[in-house]
Amino acid sequence: MCGNSDCKRETTWSRIVNTDATAGGHPNAYIAFSYTAYVCVLCRKQILLVLYRKLDYKDATSRSVQKIGQVPPQSIEIPADLSERLGATADHYKKALVCRNTNYGIGAVAYMRRVVEEKTDELIDVVIELAQTYGVDTKTLESLIMAKEQVRYEDKLQVASELMPSALRPGGVNPVGQLYTHLSVGLHGKTDDECIAIFDDLKADFEYVFRNLHVQAQERREFAERVKNRAGKKI
Repeated sequence: MCGNSDCKRETTWSRIVNTDATAGGHPNAYIAFSYTAYVCVLCRKQILLVLYRKLDYKDATSRSVQKIGQVPPQSIEIPADLSERLGATADHYKKALVCRNTNYGIGAVAYMRRVVEEKTDELIDVVIELAQTYGVDTKTLESLIMAKEQVRYEDKLQVASELMPSALRPGGVNPVGQLYTHLSVGLHGKTDDECIAIFDDLKADFEYVFRNLHVQAQERREFAERVKNRAGKKI
């Protein structure tokens, strides 16, 4: 992902500079480093520097290199639309991905759980809005609204998942129920490897819920408004 504020897109990096530089001109080959510079091909503004040192010198020639860093530092970016949906909790999800990629499964699941905890009320609001556009009965809507009054987020998710209309279950699968089921598995006593398996199994459902349910709610609301306005016009 390009880090330029005017770009922020997945990009290809084109090499513009490749030079041998040394750390303070130090003659020791183990301290000397080289760098390669790249530019984003989309905006031509963001520069990426990759620092490396040469290894296995033989006859003044290096046969291999080792990366020692980059500027800006390496980070895991999430799609812009998902980041927008997650809001302030997007940083938690980025940390979850970092933990996953470094095999810290317990940390990955814990950070994902934190996102769901902080977004549960908002998620229920989206489910209520969608349910209204599908003409769900008043009793079910009232139960969904009351779910927000539950103290524990697990209880909130359980109620919302049980009451989710069938129209909101792609392929008959309840995405909110999937979240509830996975997150009900406690972190205590689980190994990193076991938590990685949980995280990998949950990731697609997590992103589907937070990316798509918002979009569906907005699209159905706009559709209902257009139909209503059209019905009120004289032909």
